[in-house]
This record gives sequence, C-alpha cells and structure tokens, in this order.
Amino acid sequence: MQDMTDFINQVKRANDIVDVIGNSLELRRSGANFVARCPFHGERTPSFHVNRNKQIFKCFGCGEAGDVIGFVQKYESCSFMEALEILAKRAGLKMPENISDEDHSQEKKKRRDRLLSVLRETAVFYWRMFYSSVGANARRYMENRGFSAETLKTFGVGYSPDYNSLPDYLTKKGFTYREMADSGVVQQRQDGSCFDALAGRLIVPIFNINNQVIAFGGRSLEKNPQFGKYKNTSDTEVFSKKNNLFAINNAKKVKQTSGLQYLVMVEGYMDVLAMWQAGFTSVVASMGTSLTEQQAKLLSRLTDRAYICYDGDSAGQKATVRGLDIFAKEGLEVRVMSIPENLDPDEYIGKYGKESFAQLLDKALPLADYKLKLLEQEFDIKNTNAVTRNDAISRYVKGALKVLSEMDDAQQQQYVKTVSVKSGFSEDYLKRKLAAHMRGEPVVVQQPVDTEMKALQFIASCMLCNQPYAKVKVPQCDDAFLSGVFRYIEGLKGADAFADMVYTVCPDATAQQYDSVLSHEFSKENYQKDKQYFAECMSLVKEHRLKQRRSELLEQLKTADEIASESLLEEIQKINKQING
Repeated sequence: MQDMTDFINQVKRANDIVDVIGNSLELRRSGANFVARCPFHGERTPSFHVNRNKQIFKCFGCGEAGDVIGFVQKYESCSFMEALEILAKRAGLKMPENISDEDHSQEKKKRRDRLLSVLRETAVFYWRMFYSSVGANARRYMENRGFSAETLKTFGVGYSPDYNSLPDYLTKKGFTYREMADSGVVQQRQDGSCFDALAGRLIVPIFNINNQVIAFGGRSLEKNPQFGKYKNTSDTEVFSKKNNLFAINNAKKVKQTSGLQYLVMVEGYMDVLAMWQAGFTSVVASMGTSLTEQQAKLLSRLTDRAYICYDGDSAGQKATVRGLDIFAKEGLEVRVMSIPENLDPDEYIGKYGKESFAQLLDKALPLADYKLKLLEQEFDIKNTNAVTRNDAISRYVKGALKVLSEMDDAQQQQYVKTVSVKSGFSEDYLKRKLAAHMRGEPVVVQQPVDTEMKALQFIASCMLCNQPYAKVKVPQCDDAFLSGVFRYIEGLKGADAFADMVYTVCPDATAQQYDSVLSHEFSKENYQKDKQYFAECMSLVKEHRLKQRRSELLEQLKTADEIASESLLEEIQKINKQING
C-alpha cells in the first residue's frame, strides 16, 4: 500500500515542470528561468516565470503561483486528484487503488471509458450525416440562420436522419444495445431493440470540461406541435444536466489561450452558437435547468465573474435570483443582463448586431442592483394614488432590507442611500431597521408620511381661499384630484377662486379629498404662520420634483453612451446645486 505523500512526490519527480508547461505554453529562456505570456490573465508582455531548479511557476502579473500539479489544476480547470491522475498517466505511472477515490476504481473507469467511446462514435456519426446528402435540409436550416462553416465545425453540429441508422452504425462498431442505452444515445423498445430518440433533429454534442462528449441536444427542424422543439439525451452515469454547462469545454480553451475575464451564461444552444460567431467566445449555457451549486463550482474554476442572460418574464427572473445567490456564495461576482423586447441573445444579435449586444454587457447590473430593480417592478412605489404608493413603499423597504442584510458593511452604506432615495425614508431610519432585521427581530416598516402630498393639499387650500401670498404659479402634481383643483385655479388666470367650485370641477372625489383642501381655517392671527408654511410647502414640492428628476437622470445614466452621459451629468450637477441652494 503506497503512501499518498510518496506517490505525489513520485509523480512530481517524474514530470519536469518546464517540460509540462512547455507542452502548453511557448517558453523561452531568460537567465536561470523560463518565461511566457501568462495563460491565466491574458497579457502582451511575458510575466509568467518557470524555475526548473525549484520546480515552481510564478506570474508577476496576476500573482498565480505553484508547483507542477498546481499548474495542471489551474490550466485544465480540474481538481487536485484529476491533475494528479493526468500527470501520473503522462509519466506512465498507475494510480494506486488505496489513494484513489470511488471515481478512480478500475472497474468503474473501464465502464465509463466504454460509455464515452459510444458517445464519441455517435458524435462522429451525426457529424458525417450532417455533411452527407441526407443532411442537406439540416445544413440549409443552419445556413438560413446565418451560421458559418467555422461555427458549425467548432461545435461539431450534426444530424440524426432516422430511428435506426445510429443503432445499426454503433452495432457495427462493436457496441451492445445495453451500452448504447446506458450512454443515453438510444432508447430501448419492449422487444429489446433500440431506436434513436433524436431522429430527424439537428444535433449539438455536449462536451464536459475535459472536452469529452457526454450527451447530445436535438432541435426540431419543423414546426410540429406533436414534435417538441428541443430534446436532450437523458441523464446517465457520465452526464447530469445540473453538473454540466454547454460549451464549458470551449470556455476552457479560451482561458488557456487568452485568459478568461468573465463568462456569460445563457439558456440555449443556439444562443451560444450565435454569440460565439459574433465574437463573444466566453459563453456557456445551462441547458434549461435551474442554476445549481455544481454549475457554480464549475464556473468558478474558470473565472471570477459571471454574466447571466436569461428570459425577462417575472417568474423567470425570480427563479434566476434564487440561482444567482448560489453563484454569489461560490465567490463569483454576478451581473445580470437585460435584453429588450424579451428577445433571446440569438434573436437580439440577429436583429440589432453584435455592437448593440456588447452595450448590453456593459450595462449589466450587479446582483444587488438587479434585486432592488425587481422589487421596484413588483411594488409600484411611484403610483399616483397615495394609499397605494405608501403600501407599496412599505413592502419595497421590507424586501430591500433583506437584500441589504446579505451585503458587507461597505455595500450596505452605498445601497442604504439608494433605498432612501427610492422610498423617501431617511438613511438613519433604514439603518436602524436593517440592524433590527440582522438581529433576527421582526421588522415593521411604518407607512410613510407623504409630506409632499400634505404640502400640495395646503397649497391648494391657500389658493382656493385667495390668500395674497398664494398668487403664484400652480405646482405640477401627479394626484388626479389635486391636478383637477390646480387646473381650475390656473384657468382663472389670476381672478379670485371660489372654494365651492371644487365640487363642480372634481365631482367624483371622496369626502376625505374635499376635506383635505377645504377644512383649513384661515385667520388674521395665523396669517404670518400660514404664509411661512406656504413658502415651506412650495419649497418642499420644488425640491421633491428636482430629486425625482435627478433619479430619472441617474437611471438614464446607467444605459447612456459616452456623449449622452456628459449631458446627463451636467444636468444632474445643476439639479444638485438647486437642491443644495
């Protein structure tokens, strides 16, 4: 029984680090070391050093460092045991059974290799059929969608002509029906015979991160309600949807050749092909499953940042958020893309071009911003009805506190300001409620007092009662009742108002609304006090309108180009001066 440490040492001594790295990178001698361009962060000037005497590598650009096993782990995006096995095989050493986990048992490995052979031959068969005479319709379909020969070759696109050709082909290759069924490429009938369940479909092979074919996706070429648009091979010993990502093998190649700053995750195969062809090569697809911890771990092997590009329907958005939390817990920086018109990436690129899609990437929201945006969409905090708006604001704040509680201290400081602007609650109030929420205490958010509404009601009351200080321009107002009152006053063009006309110009108002502008008693004793309060109300309404406009401009700034941004920033600065003044 060989000791683990002894075997690791044996593998490392049998694999010179310069020889191993030299098989993947172009090394050149520089003094006592060898240098190359780092494969882990993409660079023009070599800063990746390999020291043969110490058998270590170090990149002085990104900081990556380690031994020969560490390099293989990082370069191949694999686990320690997988890297050890790769190097052992390279040196002609056999993995000792006592230090191999279950996945490395000889019997299981032999069976796995056999299933992978079935899948590899199946991919070859589909590919040949695609380029044969029987695949003419499939080729025409892909050409009509604008896919190039290079894209089709990169992804190994194929075609399944019928139910029986694949089983017949694999039988001639020496595979049994049982092996075909266990690999997922065929289904068995009751009589024991097999058929290709993807018959008549365009085929896209699914590879694992080690570039091995593990499954297939099929797309119908005809619109037939009895014939589902998409169909995949079922989960097997070598394939599980929740553990894999379509095109992860290509993403790994990108990382190895030019570095991988981020990955974009989409839903469908065709989205990946369209994005790849448009030049967005850092892309994978989840194959229609909910986002999983295993997929997050797979992504984190390749990159630190993930862009999620999913459907825009509300149910899909909520499901996406649940998955994104899983990704964030794996240490990934998550950003969410929004595609206008609920288009798929494939459709959007075809309609608006790759430059426009690149702008969507630039405008992608950090996860926290996306969650708060969903809360805004769910709760109508800008409703013109005060009762509805106040209820929505309370619900919005409760949801926002949950989002804030998941952040670190620095982020909380930043986003408390955002929630304060949106809700109207002070930052101090929100911080107290957040602290209570994080202590696990039940949090009751009070109904916000709509000071602007009270101010507008008093202004209308002063104007209806012809107070001398109220002979000013009527303010803008979103409330339907008060808008009616102000329209009446504006229409007088300076003439005296009659308070009872409120019942005529706003016949459908409630008693509470009438009282809000008619119940105040004006007197000589309170004249100066009312005059001062009127001025304060006018100032408050103006300030509220300025802040509202500033919020609108800040939203526009998130999606504006460089030229438009300059103009928006100028207007924002002017508003800030007015508010501060």
